[in-house]
Amino acid sequence: MSEINENEQISSKFYKRLDNPADISFLNNLRSNSVIFGLVELDEIKNILAKLARNIELIDSEYPENYDKRCRDINYWLNEKIATCKTNYKKDISSEATVVFNDIKWKKRNGGKVCLRNPYIYSSENAELMKELDDYCEIRDNNKCNILKDNNDCLKCNKYIEEKKQYFTRRMQGIKSQTNCKWDKYTIHCDCTLNNMDHTFPKISCKELSEKEESQEFEPVRKMYSPLEIGFFIIVFFILFYFFILFLEKFTPVGSIMSRFKRRKYDLKRNIEREADDRYSLYHSDTLPSDSENKSYYIEYARPYK
Repeated sequence: MSEINENEQISSKFYKRLDNPADISFLNNLRSNSVIFGLVELDEIKNILAKLARNIELIDSEYPENYDKRCRDINYWLNEKIATCKTNYKKDISSEATVVFNDIKWKKRNGGKVCLRNPYIYSSENAELMKELDDYCEIRDNNKCNILKDNNDCLKCNKYIEEKKQYFTRRMQGIKSQTNCKWDKYTIHCDCTLNNMDHTFPKISCKELSEKEESQEFEPVRKMYSPLEIGFFIIVFFILFYFFILFLEKFTPVGSIMSRFKRRKYDLKRNIEREADDRYSLYHSDTLPSDSENKSYYIEYARPYK
């Protein structure tokens, strides 16, 4: 049975690309590049902003399907970079980053902003745990764990979901008790929340899928025939039927019965034709006078012209 490998999922692959080097020339394509270059002097900060521009453009060019999640990834990544700049360079780049967000538009869609800057994309109490929860839910949905096709997919999803449920349960136990035992702050959406573990980490029954697969193995395959095949079968049927009748006539008592039936049919037809001929002859004989044979006729011939 195959397993779900998180390193091969989009959430992991995309996030790893965010820190790839980017040339500062990415900033030259922005309408507000003069403002950015006027506010930023350090090349290290320019490199971070160039990565930000490149990362947002990646959504438009390569990751448009779940762009909301990709924008959350970038906002989370940027929060870490802003904190690093404050620590290492004593510089807050929030304003410059917002300019980059506002300048990059969709090329393949409606021309609006690809992403919006949101520094509070996750709960400030434990943003890292929220990011992991967000990744888990995307992986669960991308692997269609809610629409399973066969028993192997079911077992694979169940294993992954159970492992992640145990992981998040341990993480929650390490966090101080929440008020009224509620975890509503740890919510991405209604199907992705630590406030409802059974809903976020469902236990899927694989028994029905297994039984369905077994029943399909024994279910007869129904073949659809083409019109040409149907016509061929009809011709063969009539040929076989003809030889069957011929066999009955030649080699079984049924043949004599059929012969007598044919003779009777022929005799009946002949009698009907004979009666019809008699009626026809009587009808024509009545039209002649009774003494027509005894009558004499005078025929005058014209004399020749002299």
